[in-house]
This record gives sequence, structure tokens and C-alpha cells, in this order.
Amino acid sequence: MDASWILSRPYTALVAPAPAPDDPAPAMALAEFVSGLEGMRADSSDPLVSWRQGLSLAFADLGPLGEAVARATTLGAALRCLAQGFPALQSGTRARFEVEGDIARFTYRVLDCRIWPRRADSELTLGFVARIAGHFGAPPTALSDIAFEHAPCARTAPLAAALRRPPRMAAPENAIAFPVRMLDRRAPAPEGSFPEAVRMLDRTIAEHRRSERLSSRVRFAIFDRIGHAPVDQDAIARHLGLSRRSLRRHLDAEGTSFADLLAECRRACGHAMLTRTALPLSEIALALGYSDQTAFSRAFSRWFGESPRELRRSGGREESVIR
Repeated sequence: MDASWILSRPYTALVAPAPAPDDPAPAMALAEFVSGLEGMRADSSDPLVSWRQGLSLAFADLGPLGEAVARATTLGAALRCLAQGFPALQSGTRARFEVEGDIARFTYRVLDCRIWPRRADSELTLGFVARIAGHFGAPPTALSDIAFEHAPCARTAPLAAALRRPPRMAAPENAIAFPVRMLDRRAPAPEGSFPEAVRMLDRTIAEHRRSERLSSRVRFAIFDRIGHAPVDQDAIARHLGLSRRSLRRHLDAEGTSFADLLAECRRACGHAMLTRTALPLSEIALALGYSDQTAFSRAFSRWFGESPRELRRSGGREESVIR
């Protein structure tokens, strides 16, 4: 299993045969799942196949997370639950629900930039958010904005027609927005107790976090914070609720170090920024936490055998864990 995984048995069945009922380990590597979705998207003649998959997902397909979302009393409660409970479905992901002014926004992205391309994954996930909105009575026209990480392609026009508006493409993260007034939309007589479902969801999240390697949590924290917050060892230790000494001791027990994990994440994020964006090299160096552009260039020359400028000019071989 790689550092990230998805858990729900019916959800993984989207890309692989359902395991035997007595299988004790239904989790799947996230890279494998995303790769399977991408293959299905490429093989299908339907340009909306991934979006439609999201729209047709049953709440039960998402295990305890789907159960809690289905029992929420309002659309706002359901989307908050989806964002907070996403770790019960898959790790290595950032999902957020925020309200600013009169707009409510759900954002989503896989943290490991080496899991790429992920067009189908983003379309599936945002399609499911739209499915939740529809469950609570929000009409399709209520979507005030939708954005995808991936660049425009031949399938963008059919997607725009289905959405009744052009999506923003090559965005920093996948996002879907609604007017705040929609958040009070109520569910059609949910079955079961919402608080009890949330407690079950919290227990599921806690259980899986206990089984997660610290090195994975450190890697996700670095990926999430690069370009937005400090990624030095003290900052990451505080973020994880550990002392610097405890962080070092636990990583040593797992056969790695903070320096190794930081270099791995910097290499992956730097390669993605160089080959997928037009950001100036100075901004990339700053985002990765290098003291200056010279230090950034030396590190990349050591890793890739060519300078950042040469790597950008050549396009570079994609750094991907998807096969």
C-alpha cells in the first residue's frame, strides 16, 4: 500500500472488482484508484462519464461518510460533514467547506502532486458534491461556480453544456460553489440520527489515523503547506501536535527522516510547478521554502541532472506514481 489510500469497499469497486465479503482489508492505494478512473475516462466515448459517475453515486458507496451526509438535516450540514469526514473515505486529500460573504464553496484536491493526471477523479468528486446539492433540493442552476485543476480538453465543451456554464480550468484546486441561501435547504425526511452517524464517522476517522504511519502524515502536511505555510521541521511538528524530538524519533523508527521527506516533497512539487505552471522560478523557489533561487537551482540540478530552466524548456518527464 502506498502512503495514501481509499477505504470504502463500494467506492473502490468503481475501478476494481468488489472484494470477497470476508476480505479484511478493503483499502486501495489512492494512485491505483485515480489511475483506474483515468483509464475508464479515456476508454469511454461518453465525455461526461466521470461527472455522471459522481452524480449517480449512492450515499452508501461512501461508507460511514456517506451515511452521515445522508442523515444531515440541511445542505450546509451535509457539505461540512463531507469536508470534515473525507479522511474516512481517503487519506492524502484536502477537502474544505468555507463560507465567504454570500458564497459557500467546497474545495478538493489530492495532495500528492505525483498522482497525476487526475481529471476523472476531480470530475467524479465534484459530481458527487452536485449530487448532494440535488438531494437537498438545490437545482442545477444553483451552482454559481465550478473549477477543475486540469487544463481544458476536448471534453470541456460537453461538460460546460451539462453544467450550463463554462467551468474554470487549470485552477489551483477543484471547487464548486453555491449561494449561501441554498445551505438551509432541508433533506427529504432523513432516516436515522445525524448525531449518531457523525459519532460513527469520527470513530472511523480516529481508527484509521491510528493505523497511519507518521511518515505519511508528515508527507501530507508538507504537500498541503508548501506555498502556503512554513514547512520547516518545527512547524510540521507543531502542526501534528508533536515535539521536534518526538517527530525525529518516530520517523527514525520508520527508517526515514524529516529531511528526506521534505526533499521528496520539494522535488515532486517543484517539478509540477515547473512543468504545469508558468510561475517565475523565483516564486517557485520561495514557495518551496528555499532561501534563494540559487539553492533551488542547485537542488534541482542534483535531482534531475538539468537546471530548472532546462527542465521547464524540455517539458521534463512527468513525475507520476500513476502507471
